[in-house]
Formats: sequence, structure tokens, C-alpha cells
Amino acid sequence: MANNWEKNIFGMIAQDDWLSVPFSPLRQNDPIDRLFGDEKTDNITASWETIAAEYQLPAMAQFHAFDVESNTTYRIPVDNKNIEKGLIQVKINQSERLQALLRSGVRDDRMYDYVINDGARLAEQVITRTKVAKNEVLATGQFTIVENSLNLTVDYGVEASQKSFTLDLATTADIAAQLQTIIEAAQNKGVTITGMITSKNNVTKMRRNAGLQQAINGNVGAGQLVNSNSLEAYLEDEFGIETVITNDLKYNATNNIIGADGRPVVTAKRYFPENKITFFGTANGRLGVGLWGDPPSVINPLISARRSSSSPYVFVDQWTETDPDVLWTRARGLFVPVLYNPSSLYIATVTDSGA
Repeated sequence: MANNWEKNIFGMIAQDDWLSVPFSPLRQNDPIDRLFGDEKTDNITASWETIAAEYQLPAMAQFHAFDVESNTTYRIPVDNKNIEKGLIQVKINQSERLQALLRSGVRDDRMYDYVINDGARLAEQVITRTKVAKNEVLATGQFTIVENSLNLTVDYGVEASQKSFTLDLATTADIAAQLQTIIEAAQNKGVTITGMITSKNNVTKMRRNAGLQQAINGNVGAGQLVNSNSLEAYLEDEFGIETVITNDLKYNATNNIIGADGRPVVTAKRYFPENKITFFGTANGRLGVGLWGDPPSVINPLISARRSSSSPYVFVDQWTETDPDVLWTRARGLFVPVLYNPSSLYIATVTDSGA
């Protein structure tokens, strides 16, 4: 591929080649993708308004006399002032990368593959940010962007009372009574709790709880660690919690920082916080969807020279600068997580009174 560089610029790949790479946001090992899918749309605001109208608790119309004017209903409010601020992008100095590869003896005909792989890694960084956003919605009931001159919060309408529960997981705590309180709070809002998400450590604490041990295994089972399958069966039978998801996955929260030794600084951070348990009621097996749109530089005719029929989740492009001469590779995506029903989340902070 050495003689097929775009515009004869070493390392620049044709845009059609970038558009042919799917950059799928689906990760097979990510448990949150079961609850929040991904959908590409040409209008994020319109898609969210449709979702908001479809998944709320049904509103009731009223009977009228034949000669009486119809009552006026309302539309579900959507946070459209912040909805299209979710531009995620990252770039890399491709020239430095190519020079380093040449010095290390990489053949010129292999450079194409290395550049494509660089673009794929940048796309993965964009996708990783969307996973962080989905988990934040589950753990807090909102989505915040406090980075790169942005400071905003997307409000889904999850009430403070739904986010203020505490769950004591001490071995002597009455976990069953606490769970029942949360289940009833959801029922009062017309929601049936069907699942929970937390860390594996919190599930282990529940398995060590004396009250649950006795409830599941009888008096002779007190002091014996409850089997995981038995705990899940108990939660389903007693509370209707048929799905127990643990998410202990981590990501690099400082992937753009280089240390004094010239190596990347890696700060591992959890997607879902360890001290939270979120109980949820799904709609058709889902809690929401990640809406993807087109970045401004793709849809603005004054910026983009041409439009393509291809509409990937993540766009990768390249450009050159002079003084110094640099070839850049960039990945971009417009993304916002959308919660189907603000009454579907009940978030508890984990405590341990016996610690």
C-alpha cells in the first residue's frame, strides 16, 4: 500500500477506507451493553423526544361531553439544551508514530496496517468514554461532562428520593427488610424491580449476611457462605430480582498523560462504583439506549468537503499541518446516553455497620 497514500502524503489513508471500518461500540464482555444498547440517529433530540414519550408511565385521557373542548396534554420535557454537547474526540500525532516505526525497521508496505490500527485504537478511546457515561447514568441517575471547557449535567428527571437509599451489608444487618423498602418505593411509582447491578464484593457481602444465610439455608445454614445460585434464586423468588449484574471492569482514566519517563500514566478506574447498588425495572429488557449522531464537522457543509452515505458510530479522519509538518489522525463521535424512564432507577449507597 506504500504507493496508495491519499494525496501522496505518507501515512494518510483515503476517507473511503476509514468509512469502511465499522468501529462497532458493542463489547461482548461489557455487562452494561445488555441494559443500554447503541443506536445511530440523524437527529439525537428528535430521537430522545420519541423515547421520552414512549416509555413513561402511561397518561390517562378523560371522558368529555360532546360539546366540551378537549383537555390539552403535555410533552415529556427533554434536556435539549445539553443534549447535543456530547462530542467525544481524540487525536494522535501520526507523523511521530510513523517515524518511530521506520526507525524500528518496519517495512514501508506494512505502514498502512499500522495507521489503520492507530485509528482503531483512537475509536476505542471514544467508545470507552461512552461506556463510562452509561455507567454514570446507572450509578447516579444523571450524566455529567466536566472536561475540556465543558461543565454540564444532563438531567433525566430521576428524583432525589430514588437516589438517596442506603443499604447496610453488615453480617448482622436485616438486608431483606431494606430490599423490601426499595421494592415498595418502586411499586409506588408504577415500576416493578427486575434487576440490580453492583460489584462482586457487595454480592459476596450479601452471601455472608447471617439473615440471608438463615432465610436461604435454614437455621443450620447460619455462618455458612450462601451459594451464588441460591442467593440469586432467593432474590428472584422473594423480590422479583431476576437479574443480578456485577461490573468490576476498569478503564484508564488518564490515557492522555505521559510521565517523566516517557511512558503513559495509567490510572485504573472502575466503570461502576464499588459502593453503589442500583436496582432497576427494564422496558423490554433495556433501561435505555446510547444515541449516536454525526459530529459537526461531518454535517456542516462549510467544514466537510463532501458527505458520504456511510454513517459509522465513530468517524476517523486525518489532516496535515505545517510548521512543524505534522500528520494528525483523529477519532470523533457524538453521543448521549438516554434513560427510557426516570422512574426505573433506585440507587443505594452501600454501608457496613459492622466494619
